[in-house]
Amino acid sequence: MCLTIVARDRARWDDEARHRKAEYIYGEAQRQNALGNSGATYELYKRAYELDSTNSDYYSELGLNYVMMVKRDEPLMLEGIDLLRRKFEADPTDYTNAYYYSQLMGSTGNTARQIEVLHVVDSLNPSRSDIAVSYIDALLSSEDTVMVRRAIDRLERLEVTAGKSMELTRRKTAIYAFLDDSVSALREIHGAITSSPLNPECYSFAGRYFEVQGKPDSALVYYSKACEVDPESGSAAFMLAQFYKNSGDTIGYSREIDRALLETDLDIDDKHEILLDYTRDLINDSTYLPHVNALFNRVIDKNPQEPSIRSLYADFLSVQEKYKAAAEQMEPVLDLQPEDNANWIRAGVLYLQDENYARAESTMERALKYHESDPDIHRLLSSALYLADKDRNTGRAIEEMYRAYELTDSTNIAVRSEYLSNIADFYSGINQLDSAAVYYADAIELNPHNVLACNNFAYHLSGSDDPELLDRANELSFSTLAEEPDNPIYIDTYAWILFKQKDYKRAKEYIDRALANSSDENISAEYYTHAGDIYFWNQLPDQAVEFWKKALELDPSNELLARKVKYKTYFHE
Repeated sequence: MCLTIVARDRARWDDEARHRKAEYIYGEAQRQNALGNSGATYELYKRAYELDSTNSDYYSELGLNYVMMVKRDEPLMLEGIDLLRRKFEADPTDYTNAYYYSQLMGSTGNTARQIEVLHVVDSLNPSRSDIAVSYIDALLSSEDTVMVRRAIDRLERLEVTAGKSMELTRRKTAIYAFLDDSVSALREIHGAITSSPLNPECYSFAGRYFEVQGKPDSALVYYSKACEVDPESGSAAFMLAQFYKNSGDTIGYSREIDRALLETDLDIDDKHEILLDYTRDLINDSTYLPHVNALFNRVIDKNPQEPSIRSLYADFLSVQEKYKAAAEQMEPVLDLQPEDNANWIRAGVLYLQDENYARAESTMERALKYHESDPDIHRLLSSALYLADKDRNTGRAIEEMYRAYELTDSTNIAVRSEYLSNIADFYSGINQLDSAAVYYADAIELNPHNVLACNNFAYHLSGSDDPELLDRANELSFSTLAEEPDNPIYIDTYAWILFKQKDYKRAKEYIDRALANSSDENISAEYYTHAGDIYFWNQLPDQAVEFWKKALELDPSNELLARKVKYKTYFHE
C-alpha cells in the first residue's frame, strides 16, 4: 500500500513538474515571439504542447504556428486547423483563436463552418462591431439569399447599437442591389441623407449609386449637391470630376480637378495621386498640356515646400523631353530633401539628358557632400566629367568610375563589369588603346554576358589590321548577335569587322540587316559611312556614294567623307 501511495504521489509530482515546465516554456515562447524569433517560437510552442496537450492555449498557439508554416509543410496546416478547432470548441470566448479559425474556414472554402463559428463569437460579443462586421461579411460571401437576408438583419441590429454610419449604409445598399431591391436601396440612401443632411459623403454616395444604375442625370444632381453642401470637400470635388471623366466630358473633368486641387481640403498625398492620374489621362492630348503645366505651377505656388509635387512635375516635363525645365524643378527638391540620394540621381540624369554636362557635374559634386559612398553618384559624376571635356577630364572621370566600382558590392558582378567597361570606353575615347584593351578584357572576364563590353571591345579591336586581333574581334562581335540578334549597333559592328577581314559579301549582308533594323532618325553618320565603304567594295559605287552623302549631311565637317563624295571613290584615310 505504501508503495502504491508513493507511486501515485510521484506520478502527481511528475505531472505537476511537467505542467510547470510547460508553463515556463510557453512563457519563453511568447517572449521569443515578441522578439520576432519565429523559429524559436515555433519550437517552444511545440515543446509546451508535447509536455501538456490538455492546455488549450498551447495547442491554439501551436495551431497558429502550423498554419503560418503552410508554405513549408502543407500537412501541418491541416493539423493546425484541427488544433484551432479544438481550442474553439473548448473555449469559444478566445476571440483571436476563433477569428483565425473562421478565416481559415473561409479561405479553404468551408463558408458554412465559418458562418457557424462567427455566429457563436458574435452572440458572445454583441457589442463588438468588428466581430459583427466579420460575421456579416461571411454571410454575404455565401451569396445565398437566406444568408444575405440574415446579414441585413444583423446590420439593422448593428445600427441600433453602433448608430447609423455611411459604412453601414454602403453595406446595406450593396446588399439590396444584390437582391435587385432598388426600393430598399433608395430608402437606405435617403435615410442616410435625412440623418446627415450636411454630410457631403451621403450625396456623393447617392451620386455613385445612380451612376452605377445608369442614371447619369440623377447622379450629377447628387454629385453637385455634395459639392454645394461642402465646397471645401476634396472628396466630393474629386468624385464629381471622376463622374465627368467617366461621362467623357474632358472639360468638366479638368474644371473639377482644378477645383479639387486648388480649393478643397485634400492633403498633399491625395493631391499627388490625383495629379499623377490626371497627367496620365492627358499626357497624350497636346491641347491640354499648357493647362496641365499651368495647373502644376498653381499647385506648387500653393504648396511651395512640398517636394513630391515638384518631383511629379519633373517627371511630367521629362516625358515631354523638357529636360531643362524638369531639372529646374528638381533643384528645390534637392534643397528640401538632400538626404534622399534618388533625388540627386534624377537631377543628374536630367542635366545629362539636357546635355548640360557642366551643371550635371556641379550637381553631382554637391551630391557627394551628402552621399560620398553612393556608387551611382560617382558614376554620374564620371559621365558628366567625360562628356563635358574628355580631353581635360578623362583622368578624373576614370577615377570616379573606378570609385563607383570599388563601392559596389563584389557580388554584383554585372554592375562592376559595366563600370570596368565604361573605364575602357574612356581610355578608348582618348586613344589609350592598350589601357582600353586591359579594362575591356577585365570587364568581360568578370561578366562574359556583358554584351555591350563585348561589342565595344570588338569594335576597338577592329581598328587593327592584325589578323589575330580581327579574329578575336569577330568572335566577340558574333557572341553579341547570339544575345541580341536584332540590335543594329551590334550588327553594324559585325559588318564592319567582316569588311576589315575583306569578307565583303557577308559584310554587305550584315550592314543591310543593320540598316533594316534601324529607324531613319537613329541611323548615325558612322552607319552610312560603313555602308558606303562596304557597298563600294562590293562593286556598287553609285549606291556607295549615296550612303556617303547621307553620312556627310550628318557629319559635314568630316574631310574624309567630303573627299569620298567629291571624287566618288574610296579613301582609306
